[in-house]
Amino acid sequence: MQMPSPGAQQTALETLKNHARKYRRRGISEFRGHFKANMLFVYVVKKAKSGLVGRVFGMSNVKGVGRLARLEYLDPDKWKLLIFKFDSKKYGPHPTFKERTIEKYVDAAADNYIP
Repeated sequence: MQMPSPGAQQTALETLKNHARKYRRRGISEFRGHFKANMLFVYVVKKAKSGLVGRVFGMSNVKGVGRLARLEYLDPDKWKLLIFKFDSKKYGPHPTFKERTIEKYVDAAADNYIP
């Protein structure tokens, strides 16, 4: 098992943060991640504006935080995807994806689970 360096971990977390901008129109405010050993757990955060004051002043409340995927580190540009399966509440392999980049995996997971 290859462990990601602190630099690779920081790059991965910044990639998640920057990639969330693509999904703002779909109600996603950010992708969060944390490392445990060589795995990056990815969560999606949806926010909603509440009430008239919230809409006028641009304030928002957290609508929900949900599990999205678990990425296993292979090398800086190569990760293995395990998608969170809501029916079994476990992570399982994606049927068509092999080793790819974080951006491709977040897109695949988001397309499957984010309306």
